[in-house]
Amino acid sequence: MELKKYQKAVIRDLERYLEILMQTKNIETAYTRLWQEKDVKVGFGGMPKYQNLLPGVPNVCLKVPTGGGKTFLAANAIEPIFSALGVVKRRAVVWLVPSDAILTQTLAALRDPAHPYRQKIDVAFGSRVEVYTKEQLLMGQHFNISTVNEQLSIMVLSYDSFRGKKERLKAKQENSSLVALANALGEPDMPLEDTDPTALMQVINQLHPLVIVDESHHARSNPSKQMLQNFNPCFVLDLTATPTKESNIISIVDAIHLKRENMVKLPVIVMNRNSQQDVLHDAIEMQRTLEIHAKDAYEKGGSYIRPIVLFQAQPKSTENATTFEKLRQRLITANIPAEQIAIKTAEINELKNVDLLSEKCSIRFIITVNALKEGWDCPFAYILASLANRTSQVDVEQIVGRILRLPYTRKHSSPILNTSYVLTSSADFKRTLDGIVKGLNNAGFTDHDYRVQEEAAPVEPLPKVEQTIFPAQPTNEAMPAASAEEEFLDFDPTLLGNTLAKASVSPSVQNIFDRSEKEQNDFDVAMQQHQNDPLSDLPLEVQDKVDVSHVNPEFLEDVRTLKLPKFYLKTLPSLLDPEGKTELDKAQLLLDFSLKGKPSAIDFGHLDDDLAQVDLEDRDTTTPRISKLKDDYQQYMNRQFPLLPGEDKLRICKDIIHKSLCKMNAVDDNELRRYVDGIVDNMNREELDALERMPVNFAAKIRAYVMQLQEETARENFYKWLETEKIVCEPRFQLTEYITLPDSTSSMSKSLYQTEGKMDGLEYKMALAMTNMDNIRWWHRNPERNKFSFCLNGFRNHYPDFIVRTTSGKIILIETKGDQLENAESREKIRLGRAWQDAAGKQAYRYYMVFQNKDLQMEGAYRFDEFLTLLRAL
Repeated sequence: MELKKYQKAVIRDLERYLEILMQTKNIETAYTRLWQEKDVKVGFGGMPKYQNLLPGVPNVCLKVPTGGGKTFLAANAIEPIFSALGVVKRRAVVWLVPSDAILTQTLAALRDPAHPYRQKIDVAFGSRVEVYTKEQLLMGQHFNISTVNEQLSIMVLSYDSFRGKKERLKAKQENSSLVALANALGEPDMPLEDTDPTALMQVINQLHPLVIVDESHHARSNPSKQMLQNFNPCFVLDLTATPTKESNIISIVDAIHLKRENMVKLPVIVMNRNSQQDVLHDAIEMQRTLEIHAKDAYEKGGSYIRPIVLFQAQPKSTENATTFEKLRQRLITANIPAEQIAIKTAEINELKNVDLLSEKCSIRFIITVNALKEGWDCPFAYILASLANRTSQVDVEQIVGRILRLPYTRKHSSPILNTSYVLTSSADFKRTLDGIVKGLNNAGFTDHDYRVQEEAAPVEPLPKVEQTIFPAQPTNEAMPAASAEEEFLDFDPTLLGNTLAKASVSPSVQNIFDRSEKEQNDFDVAMQQHQNDPLSDLPLEVQDKVDVSHVNPEFLEDVRTLKLPKFYLKTLPSLLDPEGKTELDKAQLLLDFSLKGKPSAIDFGHLDDDLAQVDLEDRDTTTPRISKLKDDYQQYMNRQFPLLPGEDKLRICKDIIHKSLCKMNAVDDNELRRYVDGIVDNMNREELDALERMPVNFAAKIRAYVMQLQEETARENFYKWLETEKIVCEPRFQLTEYITLPDSTSSMSKSLYQTEGKMDGLEYKMALAMTNMDNIRWWHRNPERNKFSFCLNGFRNHYPDFIVRTTSGKIILIETKGDQLENAESREKIRLGRAWQDAAGKQAYRYYMVFQNKDLQMEGAYRFDEFLTLLRAL
């Protein structure tokens, strides 16, 4: 099971946040910079500022609608989080869920070796994974110092396991089953109040776990926050379709992304009928019509689908088994086979151990109230038919999300099988629609994702027939009289059966499906337009938080026709690439990279020893605890590691270094392990002593050295392939009619766009100077590293500060540099820029680097005043 495109984008957002976090060592800065890189403001008029609920603990949220695969995303997030946080001896996960139903589902998936969720985790952690329930943890079942040291420990727990008074007390009590583990972990660094050192809560606290909070909007009460604090997490990942104002959202999935990946049945067609008789008729007839289409598709090689109707019966008083049984009997009288009907309420569960997706299952109609509101994800559910009292508010918001999942997550040949349907007979339809919108909102969707169907013509009346009266079923107890007043039982089952016996599709149902096909076509057109929109990678809800700058009208034709040269690698022609040229990236330059024969004499002198204990009380609340070596790992290195035999120490040190380096691109894993082994095996006694004291520091040093080797290989291949014309320059990069900017500067003459990006002192001086030059047609402050940016894609990506067009049509790239920034990197950029100039054609394209006063004595590098004289002459 592979990640969908939007799911990959979510994981990339998470990985980028972690990358910035490790660079900046600041939780809030990482959050702010992540959004700024998307040109989205943070603060007033933009995304909310970071909410520092757990001081020192990164706490971020992924917003994903119902049907978007939140659990699969969580399974894919574990490895990147632990990998980014550095080498931690113990890798523990607390996976929190809001209900027993979701707990059961999550446990079953994570324990099944054949399930995609577990397979993903097994691949990432070498199948060294243990999944625990709270009961197993309390009993210490396979939960000891060896297992927590050597494997990934996933503890699947419900909120109430540690939030409810009775359950919380049990987790805080002395536990003889955990004495050995508690002793091995040592004295708690963060002793919990009124908690025994051997208690489960205290043990989890010392494991410093990653906490995944499913449906995190349910975990915002004070007891929930205290529960999270007590876990002493190293990182908290929230997953929800409906984040609260306290959620620090770093990635958002739109409904259109789910629709494009065929995850959901959208739009939702909502219809209001004159009576419950009409609701029942249309729902049953729609089910039959949908099933005819499904069977036809199946016979032509499609997948098996058996569309299901959810009848939402809403009693006036308490739910009563007899009431729902009467509804079933009336449906049977209307010629619905009994085996096709099941009841699922708080008291009755006829779906237990039933595989609704099986071809052997006959269920097509499910009578419920709100018992399906969570932990139920049957994609065969197509129709929600509300049988609520016509005069009461229709409470559909709790379960409208249950009909949204698309079977097999792929588009089906019949358009009506890609849509979901809601039928009501409400006297106050506006209020009903409000409830449906609320339900869609609860599932992470918006009011853009439903369509209202006009009231259809009434069903053609049949001759009046005498209503059949069914005697009450014998029972030992008196039958409640309340059911007689239930309005959802007030329909004529014989009339309904006779109406449904007609062979042709009724006008009302045909009208529904005609509308469904039209809406599907409209959705396809909207998705195509969205895909062509330069803002398509931004969620709709944040697009209004972005400053958009349009091209100045006099330069519109330039933007539409001008294409800037980039480097392309010649390859063999194919169907996807008939020209045989692909845009160059660094990975292509490293295809032949090998560590075999590479030098390994690394200077390990002057490594900083950062194993010093850090006072938790004095730590800056925005500095993540994981920015310093973690307490549990530190304790392990100080207390247990010295007691190990020398061979075990070396093996563990090698593993730590290897894990730190194994995610490097273009490096074969086995080759990397041999390289690390060779480095360690050749160390002297002094270096080995230092390695055993601080292996993380040695890993960082080796990683930097390998990256340097990669840089040298990429540089060598780039210039060699450029000389032999394996790399060529092709004019393919096109500027857009508008750009997005996180910060903009005031309008200046001759700027390509109405506003340009923010500029520092030297950049501003350069722009101001160009406004007064007659030979400059326009200039543009090239954005930094976003999709609107132009880069020189050589052995490294270089984003020049300015793109300039002269009145003669010459394109000039300008990089400005403060004098203090003259270094080897600047010289590499100049060499790359001049290589681009030569390959693209010097007559049409130029590259220059400009310093304030520095004279680099290098072709292409100029002092500011000297360059202005040159520029005026071009």
